[in-house]
Amino acid sequence: MKDFWNSTIACIVCSLCLIFIAFPAYAYVDPNAAGLISQILAPLIIALAAGATFLRKQVGAVFAGLSHPLRRQADA
Repeated sequence: MKDFWNSTIACIVCSLCLIFIAFPAYAYVDPNAAGLISQILAPLIIALAAGATFLRKQVGAVFAGLSHPLRRQADA
């Protein structure tokens, strides 16, 4: 079990190192492009979060229903 956690931590550290390595960008991104993307994504994320909050009991019941057959197989 200790080897599993050590390898998991090593994978996370290596992934973070790859993410934070700076590569030169040879392109120009229009400053307004980021504004447009945020104006499109922000309402979508808010709507998804509101829908998940509104339907949290139904979503929880779906996940419980999906995991219920797996629990029966593990108990047998």
